[in-house]
Amino acid sequence: MDEKEEFAATQSIYLFLESYHITNDQNEPLDFREHEYLWDLYGDFSPRQAVLKAAQIGFSTCANLKALWLAKNKAMDIIYSLPSSSDIKDFVSSKTNRLIANSTELQKWTKDKDSIEQKMVGKNVIYYRGTWTERAALSIPADLYISDETDRSKQDVVQQYKTRLQHSKYGWEWYFSNPSAPGQGVDKHWAESDQKHWFIKCQSCGHEWYLTMDNIMGTPPYFGCIKCKKELDRHHGRWVKKYSGREVSGYWIPLMVAPRISAQYILDKKKELTEEQFTNFVIGTPYTGKGNVLTRQMFLQNLTERVNQQESRPIIGVDTGVGINYCVGNKDGLFFYDKCDGYDPIKALLKRWPTAVCVIDQGGDIIGPRKLREEFPGRVFLCFFAKDRKNDELIRWKDDDGTVVADRNKLIQLCVDEMTEKRCPISGTEAEWYDYMKEWLGMYRTVEDNTLGIQVFKWNKPATGRCDWPFSHVYFRIGIDRFGESQVSFHDPNSKQFAFKGIEVNPNNTTQLWTPKNS
Repeated sequence: MDEKEEFAATQSIYLFLESYHITNDQNEPLDFREHEYLWDLYGDFSPRQAVLKAAQIGFSTCANLKALWLAKNKAMDIIYSLPSSSDIKDFVSSKTNRLIANSTELQKWTKDKDSIEQKMVGKNVIYYRGTWTERAALSIPADLYISDETDRSKQDVVQQYKTRLQHSKYGWEWYFSNPSAPGQGVDKHWAESDQKHWFIKCQSCGHEWYLTMDNIMGTPPYFGCIKCKKELDRHHGRWVKKYSGREVSGYWIPLMVAPRISAQYILDKKKELTEEQFTNFVIGTPYTGKGNVLTRQMFLQNLTERVNQQESRPIIGVDTGVGINYCVGNKDGLFFYDKCDGYDPIKALLKRWPTAVCVIDQGGDIIGPRKLREEFPGRVFLCFFAKDRKNDELIRWKDDDGTVVADRNKLIQLCVDEMTEKRCPISGTEAEWYDYMKEWLGMYRTVEDNTLGIQVFKWNKPATGRCDWPFSHVYFRIGIDRFGESQVSFHDPNSKQFAFKGIEVNPNNTTQLWTPKNS
């Protein structure tokens, strides 16, 4: 290869792949006949990208080669993250190292070929990191952050990695993942993108559209044209933007676009997998099934104008940490929430209502909650999150030491289900509960394998990392379980009574909060 060709390969990734006969990790030639939908992605170097993708679509090779090529030819330091350190080990050893071993040119580029956590590519570095340790995101400057499997990653650490781009002249960020829930993970970035869909043109009638499950038809099943029912040639297509002028370059890649995947295979997967798994990993879209997220409408349907008379035992749920977030309610629902810097407002409520019970987070602040428990014995309980391995109880009360142990994920699920089913009265308007609602809407549920290989669900924090009021709600719900005196009853949606009976919460009993409307 002469100097002119070598230079051309540094300017075009396509010329690089062709000139050096780059293969995949199985040492097979890159096959763009079976993966034509990946051609444009190989050449897309937009600073911001979001890819909703199914499993088994050949994306790992594309992401790996683009990272290596950018590090060498554009002098970029890159952070490449996956959910866990074990994911990184598997990815680098089975994908990255094999790609390098199969190419003489890539071997010349890399000095520390066998390192799992980083690759020195020319004069620049690709750092491979997990997201489930806080230290992983620290002290690593970069020009490009690649978040692979974004939705299975720890979201606050993903945000930390993003901050490592602040001093770069590039500041690029790419997000790829099988999606999970609407508005979470990669879907949040996809919503801001141009949302490209892979359009396939029918050779018989000329109708052109993207593939859905409606394209599977006939016996035996095949991918057919919605208009004329003739079989489609899925080897050829083109990316079509849904929106023009958007900064983020977005792609949706369902498994149906892969010509090697038959219609029968898709139908078999639909029977084999749960609806959520099929939606996320085969269709490549977020799953909006019941219980996965709390939507705005689900929350708002619980709001009522009826006054909570505050005549039954109040329960105070308190989350500690960065500030003190708390909510107050009783068997008739929630009627107040606020944030404070110290515990005086909580003490004022406990003094105002001699029967009030407080359930408080024991971990965010070690000293304050324990002092509060000493001052109000039998009325303040410290909450620990742990799964009961013996009898699978959601909540276990320990009166001897003033603690309560609860199953974190199941309690969050209970609260979400109650709001979804319109069984959690909340006195007030959307404007009054907006901040509270906003944190709830950011949470989402994923399914993961535990150490025994059993699938379990887990509730994840919003991308902002803030979910203080949802946890105060959980602590309130734990208190209601024992001290609520009766089942929570729902309000009459036609009631026109005032929403609040203003309550005074400061130690001097001088400040009235949330005065009733029209008063």
